[in-house]
Amino acid sequence: MLVELTAWHIIVSMTNTPEIELSVADVQWAADTARASFERWESQQGYYNNRLNSHLKGKLGEIAVETFLLDQKLKLDSHFRFADRENLADLVVKIKRYNKIARLEVKTWSLNYWQDLGRCIAVDQYTVIKKKADVIVWCLLDEKQILDASASVKVILAGWSKIEDVLNAPIKLTGKDNMRKVNNYQLDETDLHDISSFPGSLS
Repeated sequence: MLVELTAWHIIVSMTNTPEIELSVADVQWAADTARASFERWESQQGYYNNRLNSHLKGKLGEIAVETFLLDQKLKLDSHFRFADRENLADLVVKIKRYNKIARLEVKTWSLNYWQDLGRCIAVDQYTVIKKKADVIVWCLLDEKQILDASASVKVILAGWSKIEDVLNAPIKLTGKDNMRKVNNYQLDETDLHDISSFPGSLS
């Protein structure tokens, strides 16, 4: 446990990575919404294994990014909050007085898997994401936090990538131990843009 906590604090302290604390109400909403999403997709083959835990992490990351962007006084469309918009970008940021938008896909990883498996986009999923998003925002959380839906959760915003950055990443067959093996584009941590630079470099 000490090693994991140390790794968490190293990520927060050594890089420009905001840590967003979500309220209990946010966590409970994420848990309820994740369960409904999991049930909708349960019978369908996805790019990765369909697990309730993955849906929950995804919802928590989306709320954290929304919170961060709202704190920057940005105008948003939060599609992730509506079940009938699951095929759209998670968030749309309106910039330049609504003359330009940035469509965001949020990817959230467990701290335990970030080094080996993080920053991955399935090769087969890339064209699907490219159609709906311009930017990927990468989030991190400690899975131990989500064992109790009645407690707050902290999410790290590790950085962001332009969708075209993904194609420059090497393709790797990833998956540890008994995990399903998937061909992924995997970006290096040094390839990520600081979240503080968003959306300035897009405007």
